[in-house]
Amino acid sequence: MAGETGPVEISRALAMVIAGFFALACWNVLQIMVSIFITFRHYHGLYFWSMLISALGIFLHTISSFLRYFALAPNFPMCVLICIGWYAMVTGQSVVLYSRLHLVTSYDRYSRWVLCMILINFCVLHIPTTILFLGSNHGVNNFVAPFNVYERIQLAGFAIQETIISGLYIWEAMTTLRPILAMKGPRGQRVVINLILVNAIAVLLDASLLTTEYTDHFDVQTTYKPVVYSIKLILEFTVLNSLLVVIRKNPSNLEHVHQLRGEEIHLEPRWSGDCSHNTADFDFSPGNSDRSARPRSSRDPPLKSHGP
Repeated sequence: MAGETGPVEISRALAMVIAGFFALACWNVLQIMVSIFITFRHYHGLYFWSMLISALGIFLHTISSFLRYFALAPNFPMCVLICIGWYAMVTGQSVVLYSRLHLVTSYDRYSRWVLCMILINFCVLHIPTTILFLGSNHGVNNFVAPFNVYERIQLAGFAIQETIISGLYIWEAMTTLRPILAMKGPRGQRVVINLILVNAIAVLLDASLLTTEYTDHFDVQTTYKPVVYSIKLILEFTVLNSLLVVIRKNPSNLEHVHQLRGEEIHLEPRWSGDCSHNTADFDFSPGNSDRSARPRSSRDPPLKSHGP
């Protein structure tokens, strides 16, 4: 089998491609980790922990897959580590988007639906795949064929989940959030465009991942997957932080925003476990087509001062 039940036997050219994917994923994780510890002033909150766990999950999945594929470590222990890293990498990234969903929508039910979808998919997609994968690598040959089928199902399921979340970001940016960012001038318009582009790129990356799986390249798919998730995490981290900074700026002070560099922005994201706090940083007046906004200072994470 092509990596389903043990180390792979592949050509030198394909081995170099796989090694290149592993190296790129590790390099991206290094950049993410540096960005996390430079950006956050205090290390707490759902956004911080989901970012950190997702990044570490990519690294764990990458290293354990590399050691397993090239027979540099025992097969079954690496399979267990691969599953743990897979949980953190895939579901962790969805939790990252969930933790920042209040920036683009004021509807509590959207956040509750997204959270329920993440929990249900974890139980329906992660757990059966893990049982079949570990059983296949523990000598239960009857698990191999069902694993090959369910592997494709879970990959498509998680792609649909991430497409739904990305679509929700795009929809809310084009409806609820766009009038607010329009008051911010060109900077706000660029944030809307970047938000749409980043989520569109995420959907395309998921499509490319599905292509490798459904063309019977399991070994390539499992090594390309950490690269895809690391790229998406970098893009989402950048655009969500830019969105937060622009929302917190008063329209009269926007000329100072252009002078802020990305590395100078220090955020302290906060998140409450209470769903009643899962709202946008603005109050929308009911029945008002203009949807005037009022900043909520109680939930705004503080920024380091960089100007008058």
